[in-house]
Amino acid sequence: MVRFLITWLILCITAMRVHACTVFVLTDTNRFLFCNNEDGPNNTTRIWFAPAGTNHYGCVFVGYDNGWAQGGMNSEGLAFDWLAGWDEKCPPDAALPEVRGNQEVLETCATVEEAITFYRQHRDPNFSYSKVLLMDKTGASVLIGAVDGKLRVWKEQKSWGLGYGQRVLQPMLKTNSAPTLANATTILRACQQKGKYATRYFNVFDPKSGEIFLYPFPKNDTEVKLNLAVELGKGSHYYDMVKIQKQFKQAPRPLLDNMKRFPE
Repeated sequence: MVRFLITWLILCITAMRVHACTVFVLTDTNRFLFCNNEDGPNNTTRIWFAPAGTNHYGCVFVGYDNGWAQGGMNSEGLAFDWLAGWDEKCPPDAALPEVRGNQEVLETCATVEEAITFYRQHRDPNFSYSKVLLMDKTGASVLIGAVDGKLRVWKEQKSWGLGYGQRVLQPMLKTNSAPTLANATTILRACQQKGKYATRYFNVFDPKSGEIFLYPFPKNDTEVKLNLAVELGKGSHYYDMVKIQKQFKQAPRPLLDNMKRFPE
């Protein structure tokens, strides 16, 4: 049943009205990698860090200058990224509290199972046009989204993914599914989009080690390696992806207002 639903989702990707990103996970018994190509019309890309507080985990987020987290990972090893392009009827349940931005799940959840519970206990208008793939440091992964007005959950414990590059992704996962950085970047490069909705950056998260591999220039081999714990130790700050190597040598740049946590 799971395989049928995944196949159905892949077919839906093909008919998307809006060009989506490509998101996938690579797993085995020892290492797990969460991989994303970010596609879109915005060239102003950023990565930002928000340390833990009394009631929330420390997080890294990736996205654009609007401060909306397209993807991210927290200090507990939970990673996520969104894929847009669906048109679903997802009537909100007025009895449930609305999410405080799409980053709230990383701020408050440590595992895939906690994330599933979170979305079942909140209403998120993003599900009317997008779905979210999550992975935790155990290697468990899940796709969550709306279908026919109801929240659906697809769980997996293997290498899999979907998105714009799925026609290339699926056969490559059959031969390159080992969770190595070389495999991850090879697949990401092969799944890049061009044109108006070109791939603006790609990233690989290692949920167990907290390592972040950022590729701010998809057309070349520039790789920026960061460590989540080290960056969180610097306090709240952000980098412009295209200037990140220069900004490493400068004082940390304070978060802009649109990157800060939503008020409780």
